[in-house]
Order: sequence, then C-alpha cells, then structure tokens
Amino acid sequence: MLNRLARSVHSVGGAVERTDVVARLLDVHLARRDPSVEDPGLGRDLRTVVGAVVRPGADLSPAATLDALALDRHEPASIAAAVAVARDDARRARDVVSTDLWDCLNTTRSRLPRKIVGEKAHEFLGWVRERSALAVGVVDGDVSRDEVWEFFTLGRSLTRLTVTARMLASDLLDPGSAASWSTALRACGAGEAFHREFRHGSTSADAAAFLLLDEHSPRSLLFLARRSEGCLDDLVGAHLAAEVHAFAEARAELETVTPETAVDAARTAGSRLAAAAEAITAALDRRVFTAPEPAL
Repeated sequence: MLNRLARSVHSVGGAVERTDVVARLLDVHLARRDPSVEDPGLGRDLRTVVGAVVRPGADLSPAATLDALALDRHEPASIAAAVAVARDDARRARDVVSTDLWDCLNTTRSRLPRKIVGEKAHEFLGWVRERSALAVGVVDGDVSRDEVWEFFTLGRSLTRLTVTARMLASDLLDPGSAASWSTALRACGAGEAFHREFRHGSTSADAAAFLLLDEHSPRSLLFLARRSEGCLDDLVGAHLAAEVHAFAEARAELETVTPETAVDAARTAGSRLAAAAEAITAALDRRVFTAPEPAL
C-alpha cells in the first residue's frame, strides 16, 4: 500500500474516532453538567485531555471551551477540524475508500453548523456521535480485512487509547470518587456496558478494573492497547521496532494491574500508555508515512 494512501486512511480513522471521543467528553462534562457546580479547572483539563494547546490568557470558561472544542475550525483538536480532516483525507484516498464512506464524510462536513446555541449542544453532540458511528459502520460492513481496514482501525484505536489514557491521568478523574468513575465511564462510552455487567451495585474498583482491564470492552485500555499492537505488528512493526517495543512494555505493565489495584494504578497506567501511543503516532508520521515510495 502506498505511503500516501496509508497516511490518509490512518488519518481518516483517527479523525472519525476523534469526533466521537471529543463529542462524548463535551457532552458529559459540559453540555449536561450542573451549571451550579463551579469547576475552574474544567476547561483547562478538557483541552489537555483532547490535546488542545492551552494558550496564555485563553478563555477557559465552559461556554468558551465548548465553542473551541466543538466548532472552532482553527483548533486542530476540535470536532470541526476532525470532520474536515476526515473528509479531506478520504478525498485523497479515493482509490481505496468506498463511495459510501466518502458520501458519509462529505455529507457530515457539509451539514456541520457554524454555531450552536447552548441548549442545543447535547443534540448537536449526539448527532456528531451518530455520524461517527455511521462512518465506522460503513467501514466495518464493507471493507475487506486488509491493509486499508488495519490502517483505519489503527488510527481509531490509537486515538481512542490516547484520549482515554490522558483522561485517566488527568484531574478530570478523582480516583477516590465513585461518582467520578461513573462520569469517566460515561465520557468514554462505557457506562451502559458497565452497568449491564454490574447490575447489583458496583464500586470504584469495579469501574476502574472495567475501564483499564476488561478484555472484551472496546473502550478499555487493555482492549485498545492489544488491538493497536496487533495492527502495528501486521503493518509497521519492523519499521518502528523501538516504539512498538516501548508500547508493548506499557501494555505488559498494564496487564500486571489487578482489579484490586486498578484505582491506584489508573493515573500511572494512563500516563504511560498515553505517552507510548503518542510516540507511535509521531513515529508513523515521521518515519513511515514520509518514507520514499518505490519507483513505478
């Protein structure tokens, strides 16, 4: 697969996933928050988790943070920027991207509003998640399990893993609070799955173990790390040996965590996995996708 196509497909997967994870974070922490509860660090924490640069003097109020991370086309970490990236890179990869996926992303881009009224934020963020799910469904339903699917899946998995791991390592999570763990589960899209499994009550330790260690939940760190590692081994393991080895070590360290120690290990495991995933993403851009392509 040509490097330029691999880059574009990987970018589409990451951008589609970014729209979903950012929409969930904003919905839980901003659109449906109790306005009477003051949290002066919330805007800064959210921007840090999604990878936005916190500039000196920036307005970090909830309303400004929602505007910046939802619809600011000049903010690379925003939903609007991710939608544009997904659409533009799908156009560059039309040789390998299906017509259904292209139509889905193009329609999403054309229907993206320029402004949302405060009370419509929850509705808008729900629409974003639906469009992301539609794009993923098209790929899962139509694409052969070849390099195209693996690069798309790698982009999705690394993006979700990075944001989830950053959240666990951030001040958005209070490891000692059961309510904070419940919020984290909902912000990751794992709330309903968790409560179906623990119908008769749960603890912070249960929530931490589910979000860190569950082998079957596609929202857990362990599941995402293993899926990312599998794609890396199939695609670029030999080219990124040092980074893949560091990533594997971070995953192996996560596997030593037990359900009883998951609460205490959340910040450390999240920090290390986030760093390892970021290193993989940077190395892909620096050494794989920019490598010279063979002459025809």
